[in-house]
Amino acid sequence: MDAIKAGVEKIKEATEEKKVDTKLQKSTDPNVKPSERMDAQFEADKAAAKAAEHHSKAEQLKNKHAHS
Repeated sequence: MDAIKAGVEKIKEATEEKKVDTKLQKSTDPNVKPSERMDAQFEADKAAAKAAEHHSKAEQLKNKHAHS
């Protein structure tokens, strides 16, 4: 069961990383309003934090599965 949970966390991590890439592209696009670029940067940072959290959970579950 822990292996399945670890896989789910890896999928969540990948999804958040994709959001980070999308938001970072928007935050550096000169054709976008400055306020929208700032919002995109904030959202990218938030998604990066979530991705790191999912990575941590996945590693914990993977290690728990390996040692049980």
